[in-house]
Amino acid sequence: MALTLKGELVNSLDHKQVLKDLHGGMRYDEVGKKHGCSKGTIWRIANHYDMLKHKKSGLQHMTESQLGKRHGWACGRPMAKYKGAYPNGFLRRLDQLLGITEDHAVLHLFSGSIQGRENEHTMDIQDTHKPTFVADAREEFPMKDNTYDVVISDPPYDMTTTEGVKIDYSDKLWKTEFIRPYAWVKEAVRVLKPEGFLCTLHHLVYKTPPGTRRVYTVSITCGPNTRMRTLCVFQKLDEELDGLTTMLNDQDIGDTEHASCKAT
Repeated sequence: MALTLKGELVNSLDHKQVLKDLHGGMRYDEVGKKHGCSKGTIWRIANHYDMLKHKKSGLQHMTESQLGKRHGWACGRPMAKYKGAYPNGFLRRLDQLLGITEDHAVLHLFSGSIQGRENEHTMDIQDTHKPTFVADAREEFPMKDNTYDVVISDPPYDMTTTEGVKIDYSDKLWKTEFIRPYAWVKEAVRVLKPEGFLCTLHHLVYKTPPGTRRVYTVSITCGPNTRMRTLCVFQKLDEELDGLTTMLNDQDIGDTEHASCKAT
């Protein structure tokens, strides 16, 4: 899959050990010397995992790639006959972003069958549009752990605000029960393979789920008189890196980049 660090030297290093050394008290140049590379290479690895030793102080310190982490896509209005379809062109752009091919195992949540993507799985509580699995996403998914390379979720945009305002698309459009935004997330992460991607399409900018890291955030528009949506892409961490991240959080390592992103 895409969204990996580029460079033969970078990929040859033990990233987990680099992060341990960096947050164990060594400076960037000291870690670089230990691993036979420049301190800039160490910085790239730490930045890739959102685990920089110190928080960036301002825009002037960010590279072009960092400034581009939040993007905007102009997609077309949904063309499907049923309500709740993906924006036109959305899946094509997601394929390009993540490098999705027919060889990848993909699951669409809250979705019926998708024309032209019959090899991919879908799951919905209703059988109207013939999903692969008829199941309630608020409950345990009918799949084994580590099954999919990509999970794409476009749930009903149901929300309850702190002021008590309730937004309920489920009942109004599909006559189903209210879906809380995070009700399905834990199970979606469970069925993802390590280093697989969880993609959420919603009015809400999702918090980073446990066991994952945020890798991409995109604002999506579909033309005048339509509401903007946000695509959040998270990558599932393997057990060792997830354990390292948890350990560093527990240690409360001062003003780290990872800690600053945790509350997003």
